[in-house]
Amino acid sequence: MPGPNLFPWFFAVSYLFLAAYFYFNVHVLVLSFLSKKKILLFLLITIVAYFIYCFVIPWLFRHIFMPEPPFHPGMMPEVFKSPPPFKPDMMPQHPNFPPPGGSRTGFSEVVRQLGVYSRSSQFLVVFIAGTGLKALSQWYDERQRLQELEKSMIQAELSFLKSQIHPHFLFNSLNSIYYLALSKDDKAPEAIMSLSDFLRFVTTESNNSRIPLEKEVKMLQEFIHLQSLRASEKFELQFQIVGDLRNCSIMPLTFIPFVENAFKYGISANTDCFIHIEVKVNNGSLEFTCDNSIVTGINHYKHSEGVGLENIRKRLELTYPEHHSLVIDADSLAFRVNLIIDLA
Repeated sequence: MPGPNLFPWFFAVSYLFLAAYFYFNVHVLVLSFLSKKKILLFLLITIVAYFIYCFVIPWLFRHIFMPEPPFHPGMMPEVFKSPPPFKPDMMPQHPNFPPPGGSRTGFSEVVRQLGVYSRSSQFLVVFIAGTGLKALSQWYDERQRLQELEKSMIQAELSFLKSQIHPHFLFNSLNSIYYLALSKDDKAPEAIMSLSDFLRFVTTESNNSRIPLEKEVKMLQEFIHLQSLRASEKFELQFQIVGDLRNCSIMPLTFIPFVENAFKYGISANTDCFIHIEVKVNNGSLEFTCDNSIVTGINHYKHSEGVGLENIRKRLELTYPEHHSLVIDADSLAFRVNLIIDLA
């Protein structure tokens, strides 16, 4: 190895080479070759860098920068030096003969002299650290990109679903007002005002991903009032709120599709009918139930096939994945909806 006066330069060149290789590996090799599946070229360049660090740099310092000192006349060859004086009390000296086959100058001796084993460990640490960190960074960036893409797709799908809701509600509400106008009911102007307030909510608040729960319940009450204007005296409506709605937010237009479906299929002017609605908040959990009577002559299975219910199913799956439970059940007497959302 180099002499003591060259050790600082030897270590400086070695560590500078490692630092340069680390930077080159992270910013060029991994990005340009490994990420693009050019594995053979990546390995070839890595092997060349390993050979330079473990063999070329030590060899240059040992044989070029620090060669054996040349002979000059002032130096006395070993053969002309006087032997040590004879001392009778000394132990007999045995000549130091070279081993058979000459001195150790094979490949293992060269590897030992160049310190290949320790330098290989150093190079391996730098290689694994650089490649691993860059691969991990790329994996994280790709994961973030996929999450952003998925989020944008979800938002696009939600926007599309919301665009379907607006004309759907408008169509059904206009049907209610048409029924009142056709019967020359004095409630028609009141219905038009309620529809105006409701449409103002739909066109403004529905663009938000979350709205206060109190506002959602208020607009649900407006919608119930609008639909109740055409109900007969045989219709029974119960609406109950349990718990504190403050400091809670929810996806807009969550409850209205279920209630709209109940009014569409569950009320009649000739028979007794009912709609029972409850909104309950408890420890960050929201539970919404809507029960309505089954009107004779209407297939209650159509409840679950309407545009509104299918729409709200998809919106709940996109907005509350694995954080909601929706159960829709029916028998010969009633149609029931139970929705539980984890708002925490």
